[in-house]
Amino acid sequence: DQAGRGRPLPGRNGRGRYRGYRGGPGRTPPGIVVGRHNSSAASVFSWHKVVLKNGTKYDKIALLKELLAKCSVKFIPICYTKQAMNTYFYLEDQTAARALKELDRQIEMPDGFQLQINIERTTPPNMPLTDELVDKIKVVMSKRYIADHKALNLKSFHTDEGFAGESFYAPLWRSNVMNKVLTVIIDNIPELKAIDLSNNKLNSSSLEFFSTFKSKAKDLTILYLADNKIPDTKPLERLKGLELVDLKLTGNPVVTNLGSSYTATIRKIFPKLQFLDGKELAKEIGFDDDEPTTSSDMPVTIPKMMKNEAANGVVLTFLEQFFKLYDSDNRQPLLDAYHESAMFSLSAQGRHDLLTAYIPESRNLKRVDYEKKRHELLRKGRLSVVAFLSTLPKTEHDMNTFTLDVPFTSESLMTFTVTGCFRERGTKQSNIKHFNRCFLVVPQNSGFCIINETLFVSSATDLSTRKAFLNPPPNTVAAPVPDLDQAAKQTLAVAFSEKSGMNLQFSAKCLEENGWDFDKAGAVFSEAKTKGIIPPEAYAK
Repeated sequence: DQAGRGRPLPGRNGRGRYRGYRGGPGRTPPGIVVGRHNSSAASVFSWHKVVLKNGTKYDKIALLKELLAKCSVKFIPICYTKQAMNTYFYLEDQTAARALKELDRQIEMPDGFQLQINIERTTPPNMPLTDELVDKIKVVMSKRYIADHKALNLKSFHTDEGFAGESFYAPLWRSNVMNKVLTVIIDNIPELKAIDLSNNKLNSSSLEFFSTFKSKAKDLTILYLADNKIPDTKPLERLKGLELVDLKLTGNPVVTNLGSSYTATIRKIFPKLQFLDGKELAKEIGFDDDEPTTSSDMPVTIPKMMKNEAANGVVLTFLEQFFKLYDSDNRQPLLDAYHESAMFSLSAQGRHDLLTAYIPESRNLKRVDYEKKRHELLRKGRLSVVAFLSTLPKTEHDMNTFTLDVPFTSESLMTFTVTGCFRERGTKQSNIKHFNRCFLVVPQNSGFCIINETLFVSSATDLSTRKAFLNPPPNTVAAPVPDLDQAAKQTLAVAFSEKSGMNLQFSAKCLEENGWDFDKAGAVFSEAKTKGIIPPEAYAK
């Protein structure tokens, strides 16, 4: 398909024209705009394809050595390939292409024939990312890694001599190649401290994998991205959180696009930066306890917003009861708070080691692209919802940090959002977390119940952490277990079986012996498992 786009069509004056907008055997590199009205052909077909007539008759190494010896300009043959009786390779250097053109029929081969050299303008080669190419990439990377300094030099990566004369092309500006290179780093040298990605034609899409790379290469402090095609700070925002001390961006459009705000903008993304584009930055004067000031033009932050004041008492009473049950040692009484057809989903953002109970269950649709997994993470039905909530760590919420928004109320529907801080009880996680719960409720009997809920969890900001839990925590009281019908007991038994690995009979027995308290039964099971007193038949399915 790609080669077909590059075939010339018959035109006037016996010369061909390239069909369509993109032409040539490969994708156009970043920074080059292709179109019918582009006046400069050189700006589109910036590469050159060197065709050696009857090149397969001669030894590849000997042929390339002869060309390098006779050519007045040093060059690196990229993606050397056989095609019928001919061989060809690609050049990125226009000067080298002209020098080779001058050697047409000027080199006598061992069989007495004059070597014919044809030069064609073209776009870069488009090679599939095969296992063989990946292995070659790893070899080239290993040669460029300086173990003593934990530094990796990937400057002008695709022109490395390790690729010369081979049928490979590995440009880092192609996102699939860049992603593979970053994956190799994560899997093999996560302790990396410095990396040079200069002169690789990188743009925003080339660096889309950086957000994942950031959380894996936490020791990275030196990053060179000079002489690329980065237009703005979006790719750099993906690296926010890395404690970079040395960054190079010279030769990128972002430098001129930001103008006088360039240095200040970059320092906001990387506050610990000491060197930018090779120049030492002056130290910023500030205080750790400084809190952000609010402009007088900005509206004052209010902890509670009510569209309908009549709903104020009802919502506040509901939230007080809800979080009292949620923070208790037993969340099963929350069954009465959810509709029979309730739906619930959880999303989490932040470091995995600080949100170990939440990240694996996160239904972030921008990250979970597998349709089956999306359905599995969506809890449906009140039994399924409360069973899942019971598996989350026990918590303690600070209601003094709560904010409440009630934007819509009616006789048949009401929605409200609560945010605030909480911390876990009974775990090693001592950090303060931030939550955002959005409830959609409908009338039921004399009150209302939750028909839809979304919960978002992240680590709290430094300012929120300092303000949370200033008052001593109240004592949590275990809530009474509600009466369960047979269907509810069956659902709890299925959930307990999935969590413990025991069959349904023993799971139901364990729950029954512990008053159908899911958390208590789980603790008893864990203790029995540790002691090795669970009979083998408990696991027989």
